[in-house]
Amino acid sequence: MNERQRQLPRQRQASSGSARRPVPRQVQAARRTQQTRKNVSGNGKNDSSGLKFLGVMLVAALLLCGLIYTFFMEKDRLGSEEKQTSAEPLTVNVTFPEGRTVRQYGALLEGNGVCSAEDFYSEMRTTDFTAEYSFLPSNEILQQREYPLEGYLYPDTYSFYIGENPKSVIKRFLNNFSVRVSGEAVSYADSNGAGFKKTEMSFDRAVILASIIERESPDNSERDKISAVFWNRLEHPDVGGTGGKLQSDATHYYPYVVGDERPEGFSSEYDTYVIAGLPKGPICNPSVDSINAAVYPDKSCKAYFFFNDNSGNHYYAETYAQHKKNIQYCKDHGLA
Repeated sequence: MNERQRQLPRQRQASSGSARRPVPRQVQAARRTQQTRKNVSGNGKNDSSGLKFLGVMLVAALLLCGLIYTFFMEKDRLGSEEKQTSAEPLTVNVTFPEGRTVRQYGALLEGNGVCSAEDFYSEMRTTDFTAEYSFLPSNEILQQREYPLEGYLYPDTYSFYIGENPKSVIKRFLNNFSVRVSGEAVSYADSNGAGFKKTEMSFDRAVILASIIERESPDNSERDKISAVFWNRLEHPDVGGTGGKLQSDATHYYPYVVGDERPEGFSSEYDTYVIAGLPKGPICNPSVDSINAAVYPDKSCKAYFFFNDNSGNHYYAETYAQHKKNIQYCKDHGLA
C-alpha cells in the first residue's frame, strides 16, 4: 500500500467529523411541533397566573369597597346619634281649663306623655313645697287633703318635656300661680280676713271658696255676688235656715266630678250639704277671677240663696221662700 492509500481514510474521517449532516424533514417537523407545544404550555402558565392575579385584585377591591361603605354608614349613624343627643328634648303643650281637678290634671299629663298620673299625685304627697311658695298653707294642713295641692295648680296652657320629672311639672303650676295671683289679694285675705268679722278668714280659705265659686258659675260677672251669698251664710249661719251650710252641688262627689265616677257607697268629706262651713280643701283649681271674687265679694248683696237657669241667668233671694218661687218660675217658663 502506497502513501496515498494510507492517507485517504484519515481524510474521510476528518471530513465526516467536520461536515454537518442534513436533518431530515420529518425530524424538523417533529422538532417544530415540540417547540410549539412548549411555547403553548408556557403561555398557558402565564395566562393562569394572570387570572389568579386579577382574582386577588377583585377580592381586594370588594373588601375595600365594603370597608369604605361600612366607614360611611358608621359615620352617618354616629352623626345621627350625635344630632339626637344634642337636639332639644321633645316638648308638648297641654291646656288645663279652669275648674279642673287634680285627678283631671293627672289624666291630661299622663295622656300627653309628660308623666304618669300616679307619680304626679305621689310627688305632691311626699314633697314639701311650702318653704319655696309662701302663699301655700302649712304642709301639715295640705297633707290632710285628698290631693294636697288642689286649688294651687293654676289653670293655663303649659309647655312640658315628654317624660318630665313630676316635681318640675308641679313647680311650673305653682310658679304660674305666684305670677297670676296678686300678692295684694294674698295679704288682704291673710291680714284682714277679707273684711269679714265673724268668719275666720285666710288666703287658703279664700282659695277653697274660690274653687266652689268656679264650679258654680262660668259667668265672671256674677261671681262676686255668688261669693257674697256664701260669705253671708258663713257670717250669719242662723239666718235663712241654712245652718251655715253652703249647700253647693259642686261639692257632692269630690274628688270625683260626677256621681258615675264614685265607687259604690262613697260619701264625700267635702259635701257642703252635710258639713257646715267650708270644706277642708279646694274642690278644683280656680281662675284668678274666682279667687278675686272670693277675696273681694259684693258686700251689697244680702242674698242667702241663688239659682242658675238653663240660659245662664242668675236669681238671688234673701229667704228660702223667695228662692223656691224663683225655681218655680224657671220651671214654668222652661228654664229649669
